[in-house]
Amino acid sequence: SLLESVQSQFLCCLMGVPPCMSNAAIHLELGIPSLATVLWKCAIGYWLTLWVRLPDYYLGQCLWWDYFYSLWARDIHAKLMKIGVSPIEAFILGPDAAKSLIFQRLDDIERQQNLALGAGICSPFSLGIIPLMHP
Repeated sequence: SLLESVQSQFLCCLMGVPPCMSNAAIHLELGIPSLATVLWKCAIGYWLTLWVRLPDYYLGQCLWWDYFYSLWARDIHAKLMKIGVSPIEAFILGPDAAKSLIFQRLDDIERQQNLALGAGICSPFSLGIIPLMHP
């Protein structure tokens, strides 16, 4: 996304590395999650909080009384299923345990993806500018 590329350019400038450095390598080096992961954590955290406090929130009651098709709830359910957590399982665990489990899974999945993609750095060797020396 555009926001991810702006963040990537900022982090490259901050670290003093060339702009062709992969996002995965930057995130692995700094140990920070991507913006997409942060946004998923916020949305899922809000969803869990809304569900737990549903009787106390008038807005939440209106959401469940109205019969419109909720796209964001469908997206959250799909994301939970994709990371291996059913929405029912999340509710059985309770809000704190569910947040902990879901956030850990999101972090683990992103780390694995970054490790798989992290080799995409722009060193002179990988660009073919400097020939590798063989002993």
